[in-house]
Amino acid sequence: MGPTEVFTVLLLAGLLLLGAEIFVPGGVLGVMGGFALMGAMAMGFVAFGPQQGVLAALLILVFVGISIALWIKILPRTPIGKSLTLSTDTAGYKSAAVSMRDYVGKEGEAVSPLGPSGLIRIDGKRLDAVAEGKWIDAGARIRVVHVVGNHLTVRALPPASAEPQQADESASA
Repeated sequence: MGPTEVFTVLLLAGLLLLGAEIFVPGGVLGVMGGFALMGAMAMGFVAFGPQQGVLAALLILVFVGISIALWIKILPRTPIGKSLTLSTDTAGYKSAAVSMRDYVGKEGEAVSPLGPSGLIRIDGKRLDAVAEGKWIDAGARIRVVHVVGNHLTVRALPPASAEPQQADESASA
């Protein structure tokens, strides 16, 4: 394959890769297309000589610039462009608000050590929490005692076997 054919292949590959970037986000195809176009510019000097190489490089730059300008101006108005973009303004959307205050008084367990912060599980949900005062070991039973915003403060509960003894002691007092 001669220099002219290599120039043509690189030019077409670059343009196709840049066009494919519209449909496959991520930038990889666009970067590859840019490198192919730079290779086409370099091959233009080999295939056509210095004067025509400069002309070919300038034409590639002008064509790519016009294509990008048209892409920005026209593509959003086409059916393909409309399917690729949002059709409404999302300023009025709100995320589903889960009230963290509902967790006050609920019991669960520490998934990780809380010293002072870590993970807890309540009703099957993993949540971030901060221990009130002392370090809480993983696996310990906890109760949510305070909520500020979306920050849970928890207190360690005594082990299950210790609760009946404390209840007996308070009843006898």
